[in-house]
Amino acid sequence: MNDKKTKLTWLLFHEPAELFIRTAEHFGEEINRLTGDKYEIEILKLDEYNNKYNNGKPTDPMAELRAGRVQMSQLYTNSLAEMDATDFFALALPFLFKDHDHCTRVLEGEIGDELRSHVHDKLNVRSLSFTYSGGYKCMASDKPLETVEDFSSLTAAHKPSPVFMEMFKALGMSSEIKADANVTQTTLPRYHVDASPSQTHVINTHHSMYLTTILMNDELLESLSVDEQMKFKEAANICARAERIKSVADGEEIKNDVSKQAERGIETIGDLSEAEVEKLRAKLVPVTDKFAKFFGNNLVDRIRKS
Repeated sequence: MNDKKTKLTWLLFHEPAELFIRTAEHFGEEINRLTGDKYEIEILKLDEYNNKYNNGKPTDPMAELRAGRVQMSQLYTNSLAEMDATDFFALALPFLFKDHDHCTRVLEGEIGDELRSHVHDKLNVRSLSFTYSGGYKCMASDKPLETVEDFSSLTAAHKPSPVFMEMFKALGMSSEIKADANVTQTTLPRYHVDASPSQTHVINTHHSMYLTTILMNDELLESLSVDEQMKFKEAANICARAERIKSVADGEEIKNDVSKQAERGIETIGDLSEAEVEKLRAKLVPVTDKFAKFFGNNLVDRIRKS
């Protein structure tokens, strides 16, 4: 037992907090198993961090991580894309990943290494591994959706992403950012924080992945021995793999448990028929084709072929 533990503050930036707490706690278990119980992981929600360390004033989580006041965090890949790690926009392209095995090959292989280096180059933080926030996306809506045509003329709630804007346009939807949107893309484990109270109907479209990444302060990682750095990366990979599996299982559990659906305010859950999935693919794959040329090093085609 190491009596003089090094404290690492892990800042939770996104909701639902319970999903991110689970990852942080598992990382703490793994890094202490690998290092002989060397670290104390302090896990704080954003408001808790602000109250404890900034007199209750708001902070920018990325600025805190860069400055080393926070040592670790976990952010959506699309949020990092909006911060200038623009290659991460590629990860949200529709029908990019064939299945979870394909996604794992990409995230844990050469392309994943390149994407993590891209974050370092652009944002001066280290990405250690990739996790899910539910895996494949679904659509939450204020009325049941059964066909691709049902999406036409609806309004979608979305982040300011060029990929999402083009995707919704391809479906004949309004891409304006509105509080009273009809549709929100989410995943079942995070439905209750993304969907509005009126969006009680879910259609599983599996059109895109909801991805996150575990981040670490650059200077801290660089200050460690090569052996210790490898242990941090190993711990992150172990808990990322476990989290991706658990995240998918969470979604399946909600899909098959009406009581969990009721807890989240879900009235109906459905799947597009195979014919409708093909129609959806026919509308959205051209969006991926269109964006492919904007990413260097033939990124999109290499992901497709992995």
